[in-house]
Amino acid sequence: MFRILIADDDYEDRELLKLEIQRALGAEEQDLQFQEAPGITRARELLKSQTFDLLTLDIEFDRMDEGIDALPEFFESYPTLSIVVVSGKLNKSEVTERLFRFTKDNVLKVKRWARHFDVLDKKDDKTDTFRRAYSFAFKKRGASERLRELFLLAESYLEKDQMDRCLEIYEKIQNIAPGETESDENIRIVQGGLSPEYARDYFRKGDRVVASLILGHHLETRLKAFTKRILGHYPPGLFDCLSALERSRRISPVKKELFQHILRLRNKAVHHPTTISEKDFDSATKDLKLLEAKI
Repeated sequence: MFRILIADDDYEDRELLKLEIQRALGAEEQDLQFQEAPGITRARELLKSQTFDLLTLDIEFDRMDEGIDALPEFFESYPTLSIVVVSGKLNKSEVTERLFRFTKDNVLKVKRWARHFDVLDKKDDKTDTFRRAYSFAFKKRGASERLRELFLLAESYLEKDQMDRCLEIYEKIQNIAPGETESDENIRIVQGGLSPEYARDYFRKGDRVVASLILGHHLETRLKAFTKRILGHYPPGLFDCLSALERSRRISPVKKELFQHILRLRNKAVHHPTTISEKDFDSATKDLKLLEAKI
């Protein structure tokens, strides 16, 4: 059984989505169960009373952007629900930008790591997306509840900035589901194992916000590591790191300028992620190399 909730106020669009899902999954899943919500209020009622594997969500209902306004609530309340936003107006980057508040911690939460999520134009061929969502749900079905609990526990430690405990939970997820992509990636993020090139791969795939947050997190980690190497410790804020380096008189004018440039790029990546461009990844790589080079 694969349970789908179609939230769309247009009857013909709902019928078309049902046909597209049946065409995409009919050969693999004989028991497709559909529920329909012509409004956001009805979608909320159904999500509270039933369990679904996939939600397809329109952007506009009785009022403009009503669907996207409800999206953060659905993400928070149903962490393992796969969601496909169907819009004739917004692309994935625009939806993601409006979905998440931009802080460095969200680099570990930006995709909620326990779901399939995508944004499609109403005119797109949706076959591959629906098949990926089905595959995602099918692979995790056996251990889904345990994985859900662990992902939520990891997020609770993240909120408390208990990164060691957060890392332990991601490693437990790997023991239950070896090779699980999201927890494996988060382990590398926590351990500082990502790079501007890794972030650039997301950028080139169209996940601009994820790419920017990973880049910002990486730059912050490296700036703190540089400060610790010079001073033996680092203050909590990056501006405080720079001030402490200046007071110590152990940073040259050239490296101070590099630090400032990297800090500006970090702030741009974290607070204005959709403004990141391809050249910013090149700049990050070059400036970090110069900053960390021994004189």
